Amino acid sequence: MHMKHALIVSDDTHTRAWVTQALDGLDLHTTECSLGEMQKLLLGTGADLVVLDGGRNPEAPAQVVEHAAAGGIDLCLLVLVEAEGLQGLRLPVRIPSDFMVRGGSSDELVARTRAVLWPGEEVTQQELVRIDNLTLNLATYQAYVDGTPVDFTYLEYALFSFLVTHPGRTYSREVLLRRVWGSDYYGGSRTVDVHVRRIRAKVGHELSRRLETVRNVGYLWSS
Repeated sequence: MHMKHALIVSDDTHTRAWVTQALDGLDLHTTECSLGEMQKLLLGTGADLVVLDGGRNPEAPAQVVEHAAAGGIDLCLLVLVEAEGLQGLRLPVRIPSDFMVRGGSSDELVARTRAVLWPGEEVTQQELVRIDNLTLNLATYQAYVDGTPVDFTYLEYALFSFLVTHPGRTYSREVLLRRVWGSDYYGGSRTVDVHVRRIRAKVGHELSRRLETVRNVGYLWSS
């Protein structure tokens, strides 16, 4: 599964910056553009969500998004609209859509984004761990480095996430086997070493340096 991508569309740079900042805590890539650039970027960015600043007349730009979806792009839409534009607001019916009146809070924007992009399975802040260029999604068992998904096996992810979420403490191989593999696992403790080597190879040099070997003991994640 890939990290979701939001295209933030507005002719107002302050609005784009506000939306980008508000969504920073979610498991999302964001790209900003103007209304004039939207149609081209819809085809080029692979966006999953369009946050569209529709102002008082949101229908025409919303139709551009709807037509892109009709062409085979899997999209959701969240429209920011002025209060004066509510009377004529028509949301697309063929794609998941919602709207928010301009002037609302960042918390409302985040809540509506979650609802339209992850209906019924919204990701909370507590389920995301961010360290430098690493993101761990504890709800979906996914890891990203620089926004690129890391191809972990389940046990590699389980071991890595356990160490990352318990920083600064050394765990022996035997303890890691019990906590990650389970009490009914009867393999040798060296399987932990094999998984650590694979994890280090997959996360890259900088992050792998934090996964330290404590000689004659085990491993720790350095915070």
